[in-house]
Amino acid sequence: MPVSIDVNGLDALQARVKAWPERIDAELAKQVEAEVRPMVSHMSGKASAIGGAAMVAARSLGISATANGMTVSAGDSGLSGLLLHGGEFGGRKRPKVSYATRSRSGTAYFVFRRTTQQFKPHLGNRGYWFWPTVRADLKGVNGRVGALLTKVVRS
Repeated sequence: MPVSIDVNGLDALQARVKAWPERIDAELAKQVEAEVRPMVSHMSGKASAIGGAAMVAARSLGISATANGMTVSAGDSGLSGLLLHGGEFGGRKRPKVSYATRSRSGTAYFVFRRTTQQFKPHLGNRGYWFWPTVRADLKGVNGRVGALLTKVVRS
């Protein structure tokens, strides 16, 4: 039994397959932007609700396009950069401030100062506003991107 191949159908299939990478790149870029854009406002809102150092650190939130997708960054410089780590992960260790000095009469003594706790309790690597928002907003992203790829390949 002879086997025959429809050359016209094969050419059309090859043309469709060659167009996939461009269509996939375009659709994926749209999907990545749709996934990442709202995260910045969600992060900012969560940091504002926490207040204090988190709110100051969130002022530097930014989003930028890269060759591989998009990047969300925070704490680039200034005060927000200094407060980012403590505002996100907490600290809560009371600094022990003490120093030795002398009175006017020359008697030496120690001064123990009371200090404030600048950050919320330390959460390890869980975070307060940046990483919880990333985890919540990107939950199910693999499934959504997979569905998008299936849709592009089938069309």
